[in-house]
Amino acid sequence: MRSKQIRYLLLAFACCSLLAMAQDSADVNVTGGGTKNTIPRFTGAHAIGNSIMKQGSAAINVNGGLNATKGGSASVNVVNGSNTSGPGTAQGAGVYGQISTTGQSITGQGFQFGGAGTWGDGGTDSNYAVVGTTDDKSGGIFENNGGSFYTNFAFNGATGGVGFPWAVFNGDGAGCSIDPFGDFSCTGTKNAVVPVDKGKHHVAMSAIESPKVWFEDFGSARLSGGVAVVRLDSKFVQTVNTKQEYHVFLTPNGDCKGLYVHQKDQGSFEVRELAGGNSNVKFDYRITALRKGYENVRYKDHSREFPMSKGGRIRPAQ
Repeated sequence: MRSKQIRYLLLAFACCSLLAMAQDSADVNVTGGGTKNTIPRFTGAHAIGNSIMKQGSAAINVNGGLNATKGGSASVNVVNGSNTSGPGTAQGAGVYGQISTTGQSITGQGFQFGGAGTWGDGGTDSNYAVVGTTDDKSGGIFENNGGSFYTNFAFNGATGGVGFPWAVFNGDGAGCSIDPFGDFSCTGTKNAVVPVDKGKHHVAMSAIESPKVWFEDFGSARLSGGVAVVRLDSKFVQTVNTKQEYHVFLTPNGDCKGLYVHQKDQGSFEVRELAGGNSNVKFDYRITALRKGYENVRYKDHSREFPMSKGGRIRPAQ
């Protein structure tokens, strides 16, 4: 009799438990639907809908932004972004990064900046930190809406004249580079493009090239009784080495027996008329002197960044 009562009590307890679970089920059921291959998200306390992420064959696609709060990070092994704007639409971005006005300050190699919208770090195992490619458009665009900072800032933290802060090359290997000493080198010409024909056309005025590093200055003076002493411009003297030989070219602006440079020193040169002439003719002069610090440079070797290929074309260093 006692064992039967115990069985009745256990059965009653089980029925009460099932009834309680049934009464609570209306509060915990999850409802909703979704799209195939779309990763779901909770749209409410007990409802599921589509998220902005989809599972592809070999990647997770995010149709939106990937955000990290201040002091945090959003890290992935590979990011593949695409712009779904239609043909002819110049809007949208595959990967978009933006730094808030309260972004954390980051200290780098000898300079500081207040954060970055997109940061690429190749470490020691990668050739490039950031790569931009395109089939037939621009590989990258840099825009600055203000006038207080650089639009594009390149910094190489290496010392000892090893790294090149900036270099551009085309498919044939022609291009330009800036070495750690600030020397700008190109396979083409260095031109100033100026308007002509009332702005209808623009033409290139090319710089004169030389195996050595020369600075020049021009001026005019006048003989007095066949003699003139011309002092060099004080600012020009600070940029060149007049302790070494410099050149002075003379052009008389009137009838005389001819002119010659009688003597030169670090701050001036003396002009005299040939054959003991004593005219007061006006003359023009051109001074060419070696840039200070570059006195021994002649045909500086650039084979490292411009090595020749077997076909004779210049190729960038790999």
